[in-house]
Amino acid sequence: MPDPLPIDALGGDRLALPHAADTEWVLTNALGGFAMGTATGLPTRRYHGHLIAAMSPPVRRVLALGPIAETVILDPDDPDPDARAVHVQPFHFAGQPEPSEAPRPVRFERSAEGWCRWTYEFDATRAAGETLRVRLVRTHTLADGHNAASVRYELTAHAPVRLELRPITPLRDMHDLVAPDDPGPELERSWADAQGNPLVLVARDGVGLTLRVTAEVGSASFRAETHTWHGLSYAWEAARGLDDAEDAPSPGVFEIVGDGTLDARLDASANARTAPREPEPAGTAPRADRRRSMIAHLRDACPTEDLYRAQTIARLACAADDFVVHSAALGADGRSIIAGYPWFADWGRDSMIALPGLLLLTGRHDEAFGVLDTFGRARKNGLIPNRFDDDAGPAHYNTADASLWFVHACTQYLHASNDTERYLDALAPACAEIIEAHTEGTDYKIGMDPADWLVRAGDERTQLTWMDAKRDGVCFTPRHGKPVEINALWHNALGSFADGLERADPACAASLRQTAERVAASFRDAFANGPEGGLVDCLTPEGRRWRASTEVRPNQVFAVSLPHSPLGADTQRRVVGVVREHLLTPVGLRTLAPDDPGYQARFEGSIFERDAAYHNGTVWPWLMGPYVEALLRSESFSTDSRAHAKRLLDGLARELDHNGMGQVWEIYDADEPRTPDGCIAQAWSVSELIRGYALSSAGCPSGVP
Repeated sequence: MPDPLPIDALGGDRLALPHAADTEWVLTNALGGFAMGTATGLPTRRYHGHLIAAMSPPVRRVLALGPIAETVILDPDDPDPDARAVHVQPFHFAGQPEPSEAPRPVRFERSAEGWCRWTYEFDATRAAGETLRVRLVRTHTLADGHNAASVRYELTAHAPVRLELRPITPLRDMHDLVAPDDPGPELERSWADAQGNPLVLVARDGVGLTLRVTAEVGSASFRAETHTWHGLSYAWEAARGLDDAEDAPSPGVFEIVGDGTLDARLDASANARTAPREPEPAGTAPRADRRRSMIAHLRDACPTEDLYRAQTIARLACAADDFVVHSAALGADGRSIIAGYPWFADWGRDSMIALPGLLLLTGRHDEAFGVLDTFGRARKNGLIPNRFDDDAGPAHYNTADASLWFVHACTQYLHASNDTERYLDALAPACAEIIEAHTEGTDYKIGMDPADWLVRAGDERTQLTWMDAKRDGVCFTPRHGKPVEINALWHNALGSFADGLERADPACAASLRQTAERVAASFRDAFANGPEGGLVDCLTPEGRRWRASTEVRPNQVFAVSLPHSPLGADTQRRVVGVVREHLLTPVGLRTLAPDDPGYQARFEGSIFERDAAYHNGTVWPWLMGPYVEALLRSESFSTDSRAHAKRLLDGLARELDHNGMGQVWEIYDADEPRTPDGCIAQAWSVSELIRGYALSSAGCPSGVP
């Protein structure tokens, strides 16, 4: 097998511009903090900025350093420099039809080592009327494990030049916008470090941001000049029907002067009262070593002689690393998984589904245990949290499936790590409590129906499955009662926990399997006669009877994809066929068949309209993983099924080259053209691609996570 690709050799993360004006990128810092923007540099979301700091990792995220207004001026001593100033950073202001004029980068690069780079070439005019070609390279680096960022400028002008940098420093909650009457952060202090480099501290509401500019070539100074950019507008927010404009504050201007060339760097650290930390040299940071190790493990799990596929697998390993974060509330070893960037925090369901691909197949077993331990210790009444709030508030437990996914993930951890001791000491007690709670009944009316041993959950006011969109009191996909995937997970949890206890407690394992057999028999009776020959999606209580839903949805695929299926071989193949015919697309599975009256082809409009479409047609890439697994299991991992699965995965993996640059989006429109939307980087979208490749690899056993 070839050596793992060096992470600086990954293809697909370079764009020649102008192309793909909507292309976005994200860099992460292993704390829940991140940086995000567009390839053209135009901020189009409230989340776009150079440093979104996680003040209580991985939550309480603050947009500390937003865009930087960059101006290039030839002839620094010209009495009228503004007449010939070139403003590099574009902005869009409310009421203006187009963004401000600015040079477009000729190239954009995003590295797996944690940096983005823009290359500009444009003409600038001297006072005497001479036009010169200017080359500017901006490199943005996000520190690993710190709320710190660095932006380097390398400028060649062939004449005396001044570069002005005006940092926008909102210091606001990342979800909020700065209101017109908001006084903004204050410039607390301006001074110089021991080498004479200008240092600036701005702060508000207990959150500070320290900025420093150093000039390797040229000289740097700071001019305190508070300024507000009124009506800075964001196109993505407007498209979602949200408030889309804010008044963005700046404390002043850094000036760097050079004689024909300059090389300078702006460093930023959140809550630092001293000089910002020095960035690590590229390729030597812990991030680089970690990702090389992940690439090596994943290449072992997904052997291939195809160069493009090998590059894809390496890029997926790097993408996986973006979601694994430190959890400050749980001490030095606390770990969690961010569900998606920019707006999600750590969700129980997403973490348990994503964990095998993100951590087990990439060799990060200790951190996988840390995530499981995090959620296991946070359980309440036999339920793990549905989600932790981004404001570090109390956990929410309104989920019927996250705890069952937890049992599954714990068993996958045991299989991958052979860590019997920690499984039995820390994870098995949590699994046992979950099984007991589902048997006896727990919160949100979650519990086993003694009449048929199937799990029922919720009522008409709750949304407890992954199809959980609800707004203004409207449940857009009401699935209370007995959802098909909840009971597939229930059957699988019984079998998986039995597997985990086989050696330590064979009597308990046997009892669990007896229960699983009764559940399987009831499952077949209750769900087998669904529309188009597939499975019923949900049984809803109507008096003393249970009404079977008539929608064709993808949730039935889990009854085939999970290691312990309640279905026979013929039914498994029939389910896969129904899903293939009605729901499969090149980028994932639709959430509703196109011929259903409730089908919505586009994810667009207001937030209410988008929530209505969220699970009623909209395509989810993460579902490609369970579909591929169901395909493989229903065909006994045949050579043909493996080849078919790889073709499907390769098609989805091409999205790494498109709008999210190295990441996979949360959702896509149900119909062509399938425009991506939602989060630009989604944990389970990446994880299930990884798992799909592992499952379909020629040397991969069928029992992988």
